[in-house]
Amino acid sequence: MKKTYTSFIVVVIVLILLNLLSRSVYQRFDLTKDSRYTLSEETEKVLEQAYKPIIIDVFLDGELPGEFRKLKLETGQFLEELAAIHPNLKYDFINPIEGASQQETEQITAQLAKSGVRGAIATIQEGGKSTKVTVFPYALILYDGKTIAVPLLKTVARATAEERVNSSIQQLEYQFADGLRKASQKKTKTVAFLRDSGTLSDLKIGDFIKSIQEYYRAAPFGIEFVITSDSIQPQQVLKSLNKFDLVVDPKPTEAYSETKKYILDQYLMQGGKLLLAIDPVIMENDSLSNQEAKAYPVPRKLNLDDMLFRYGLRLNNGLVKDLQHAPIALATGQGRNTQYEAYAWPYYPISKTSLDTSATAQFITKNLEDVKFEYTGTIDTLKNGIKKTILLSTSSKTQVMTLPALISLAEIGQEINPETYNRSHLPLAVLAEGSFTSAYKNRVKPVNLKGSLDQGKNAAIVLIADGDVLKNQVDRGEAQELGYDMRTGQLYGNKEFLMNTVNYLLDDTRLIKLRNKDIKIPFLDTKKIIDQKFKWQLINVVLPLLLVAGFGFVFMWLRKRKYAV
Repeated sequence: MKKTYTSFIVVVIVLILLNLLSRSVYQRFDLTKDSRYTLSEETEKVLEQAYKPIIIDVFLDGELPGEFRKLKLETGQFLEELAAIHPNLKYDFINPIEGASQQETEQITAQLAKSGVRGAIATIQEGGKSTKVTVFPYALILYDGKTIAVPLLKTVARATAEERVNSSIQQLEYQFADGLRKASQKKTKTVAFLRDSGTLSDLKIGDFIKSIQEYYRAAPFGIEFVITSDSIQPQQVLKSLNKFDLVVDPKPTEAYSETKKYILDQYLMQGGKLLLAIDPVIMENDSLSNQEAKAYPVPRKLNLDDMLFRYGLRLNNGLVKDLQHAPIALATGQGRNTQYEAYAWPYYPISKTSLDTSATAQFITKNLEDVKFEYTGTIDTLKNGIKKTILLSTSSKTQVMTLPALISLAEIGQEINPETYNRSHLPLAVLAEGSFTSAYKNRVKPVNLKGSLDQGKNAAIVLIADGDVLKNQVDRGEAQELGYDMRTGQLYGNKEFLMNTVNYLLDDTRLIKLRNKDIKIPFLDTKKIIDQKFKWQLINVVLPLLLVAGFGFVFMWLRKRKYAV
């Protein structure tokens, strides 16, 4: 008896010691094939830098459809991982409109919208019945007096609800790391937007500017103004430009002066980065707003060919038509009865990849949605020792029209002859990086710049053959989300592609790695659940009872047989 009592005491002491030890030694094991619950080094670094308390409110609670319950579960498990690393991170799941009246719900919804949280209508399928509910697939991060809205539901064109949620779960780590970074880190890089040469207005690139400003400092800049003011010297302009880490030229429409080209050339020679979104074709939808609904696109002359040629790039002004394209929305009806209908329009090619299998191309374009182009030209790459990476290209069925050419809305509905689309995979966006040779080497310089270089330091250019890639639509004086087409309701991947590109050019690649993380989430087949509901109820409820009863019967039979002898 005494020995048993002693053993019991030893076991209790061992259990107490193990419990105390488990509090000081913490370890989690991720046995998933895709390491779904293992945080990347990038996320851990963001958490380390966010040393102040973090509060996260997740608006995924209450009555939710099955796919949203899956998103809630995955979000909770991910936040557990964050809380396990950051000692001052607290999170909670709430339903912001639980128990609220209709009037209160409208007030709450309007208040959340001011913080960037927007409701979405979802459908709950139960027993063959459908119920509409409002969900708020967002989280709010509160850090050091700042509030950042984190979208949890990713919009994917032409995707089912389950595919959309799967894509959203895949992006969870990126979305939260991105939100924490916005809230906790200071902006160190600077971006200049050129505002000369007839570029797109601030309103038409408003969402792109806003997206840039969430990570970096941004400011307008005008090089051409140097030739209209005697008080400003080219040397001062170059000195000011060199303070920027990236220069963006959004769809110039007026020819570059030699002074502007030379200043940009020397900016590049000193290790600068350029993002040039240039339309080699003059064509806008407004040109079709005439009685005949016809337009004649012509080449745009920007005086850039010689400079780009020296850098190993060439803009072609042939107009692209592609069998893989986005629709154009045209108004039908009059007055209040006006509606928009979508029609196939091969002048709007879409692309999300290219044949370039290099690590850089895959790094920037992986997991992209379709990027929409409008009346675009193409790009040639020339051999000159500079590394070229084709980021986006046309499909395998492409036609290039020689300009001037005729475009007519009468083409809508006409039968397309695939045999005329005999070109393939033409570059639409190209990254060139390396040590460039000056476009003004062995040439007369337009102005005198001290310390000018004929051979540059390591630099980079991204050339896009369409300025409208950067352009957002405008509704009632407000810039809409870049890539969103109000009239067709489709969201394209323009902003994601551009932000990946900007992040890469600014050596800010941590977030791109998170965007590229692959996670596959298995979902149940809703139709099979309804069709085979009775079958699986029998298997899960009745079969176990029958097995227990059968086991009992066999046990009793064997027992009787044993003692009957």
